[in-house]
Formats: sequence, structure tokens, C-alpha cells
Amino acid sequence: MTEVILIKYLNEGIPLLLLVGMGFILYRGLKRNQTLLSEREELLKRYLLFRGDFQIRLKVYGEDEKLHQELLKNISESWKNFKKTSDQYLHLLSQNTAKTKRFLWVLTLGLFLNSARLLIDEYFFFGLQSRFFYTAGGELSHYVLVILGFFLLRSQTHRFLSLKGESTKMEREILFYSNSLSKIGEKEVLYDEFSPLEKEGEGDGKEA
Repeated sequence: MTEVILIKYLNEGIPLLLLVGMGFILYRGLKRNQTLLSEREELLKRYLLFRGDFQIRLKVYGEDEKLHQELLKNISESWKNFKKTSDQYLHLLSQNTAKTKRFLWVLTLGLFLNSARLLIDEYFFFGLQSRFFYTAGGELSHYVLVILGFFLLRSQTHRFLSLKGESTKMEREILFYSNSLSKIGEKEVLYDEFSPLEKEGEGDGKEA
């Protein structure tokens, strides 16, 4: 009788411990990822403030060629430093995500082996009766957390880690796209598209 109770406790306790461990690993991994993404976002905000200040200085001291070149050099160096730090955050994000996935897969394997053990026992002692399918349904419910965990991890990091960082490069290109418009005519095209001047006589209710 004691052995039966002990086996029952083990059958219930093993999946519970595995699921608790899985929840802890998932929580810690998601929290760490969110911290890295928040720090990267704060880095971007600080760099935008810094970059905006230097853009103003370029306009103010643009006539001084020596100072102008020095400011351009500082902007170039600051961009390299920003990109290096930003890439470090993405690298840490990738490492933490991979580490979290490894732990999740190990715990999932343990859960799968435990489920297989229970189903083999049920089949060996009772065959394909209602009890076997009841046990199988109960074991399948354990994998809801597994599926949800991998889905949450992927949805959190897919945009930053997919396509080998191409999405991040695209963000940077869009963010500083205006700096590549060196010609006045190219910038005027943007003004004509998004903020066109009203033609004479339009907007006052009178015909031209």
C-alpha cells in the first residue's frame, strides 16, 4: 500500500516539478531579455539626443571648415561606438535566448520521458482501455506551458534576431535616412510630398 502511494506521488510530483522548473526558467529568460531590450532602447534615446546636439552644432559652426570637419569626425566615431554597444546588447539577447531554449528543451525532454513511462505502464497493465486515453489526455495538458513558453520566447525576440540582424540594420537606415539626403533638391522632394505649399488661391474658398 505504501509503495502504491509513493508511486502515485512520484507520478504526480515529477511533472509538477518539471513544469515549475520550466516556468522559472521561462520567467527568468523573458525578464533578462526584456531588460536587455529596454537598455538598448535607452541607449538609442541617449544617442539621438547626442546626435541632435551635434547636428545643431554643424549648422551653427558650418562656416568654420576646421571645426566642421572635427564635428563630422566626432559624429562618425560616436556612430561606431553606438553601433558597437547596440550590437553587444543584441549578442547578449541572442545568448540568453539560446540558453533559455536549451533549458526548456532539456525540461521538455524530461517531461516527455515521464509521459512515455506513464503511458507504457498504463498500456502494459490495462491495455488500450479508457484509463489509457484518460492518462494520455492528462499528459497532453502538461505541454500547454511548453508550447506557450516557446511561443512567448519567439515573439519577444524574433524581430531582433531574425534574418541575421537585417531588421535591425533596416531600423538604423530608416532612422538616419535624412542624413543621406545631401542635396537640397532631394530634401525638397520630401517637403513637396508630405508638406506641399498650397497653390495661390487654394484653401481660401475663392477660385484661382
